[in-house]
Amino acid sequence: MMTKVTVQSQWNGKPVKLAARRVTGKSAFEIGLIVEGQAKLLSPVKTGRLAGSLTTQAADHGSSPEAPATSRDVIQPPRDENEVFVGTAVGYGPYVEFGTVRSNAQPFLRPALDLARGQALTVVQKHGRYEFREYMR
Repeated sequence: MMTKVTVQSQWNGKPVKLAARRVTGKSAFEIGLIVEGQAKLLSPVKTGRLAGSLTTQAADHGSSPEAPATSRDVIQPPRDENEVFVGTAVGYGPYVEFGTVRSNAQPFLRPALDLARGQALTVVQKHGRYEFREYMR
């Protein structure tokens, strides 16, 4: 006795690659926003300018990479689409984060990143489930 089994498959390589790019881009940006929020909570407050200047920037392929920032408190976006920058453009930000000879370090960005690392897998899974829902039936 023989049984004939026919498997029909369809190549979905290009749509899957595009969905994977969306997952990594959205996940990276959301993780960056988590880092930004935590850093704002952890930053020392004297005038509030440091916490207010913290921003998250993702690659913007709609404008030229050499375009200047519109505000002096905005960091430049990364060039790679899977990178996200979180930081401050105020000049004294690194001195607060790392300290100086005369002042102790008051880190706010590095601890914020450490706190966000615990949420990264959850964020990627959430976006992955959403983007690949039609393949998971």
